Amino acid sequence: MTFIVLIMAMIQAPLFYYYTFGMSAFFVVAPYLIVGLSLTIWLLIAALRSPKSQVTKFHRVGLILTISIGSLSLLFGERMIEKLDWKSRRDTREEIVQEGKLKPNVSYNDIICTLDKWTFPPISNGGNEIAIHKSDSTAVTVEFFINRGFLNHYSAFVYTNDPEWIDDFEKQISYKKGLHINKQLDKYWYRVSY
Repeated sequence: MTFIVLIMAMIQAPLFYYYTFGMSAFFVVAPYLIVGLSLTIWLLIAALRSPKSQVTKFHRVGLILTISIGSLSLLFGERMIEKLDWKSRRDTREEIVQEGKLKPNVSYNDIICTLDKWTFPPISNGGNEIAIHKSDSTAVTVEFFINRGFLNHYSAFVYTNDPEWIDDFEKQISYKKGLHINKQLDKYWYRVSY
């Protein structure tokens, strides 16, 4: 049981970051946290009530690691995974943008493109879909979703060479309130939250 709870703590941050968004997050995150916390408390009580001779070093270390990793990943996991995801997968996003052949391909939205090549983990969270905005033959804006959000909220890594979008992002960078974190990551690349 200690091993299972330790694995749950280790995969918690990547699972939440890549595979939960919108209303689905409520149905995944809440039960996951309840089960993980309940099992951890049960193991902690069992370890404290058992004679010291029955509690192995593996169980003590595993329980301490589970509590530490689980707590840290719950508090800081999403930010940490986002930074790692940006740094380690930027080249893949650059390749997608540079191909330039992508076009919106879903019937329900005229800017969304579902990527044919599924990557593990997804290159754009919430269904491996990207948003493509073209204003003329050379200006393009591509949004790789970080969090699809709930109702109207979303955040994304955005590539744009469109001067209008760049001006808009430059204005938004100074706006920092709550979850709305907007910043320039590199030339033509931004991290935005709406």
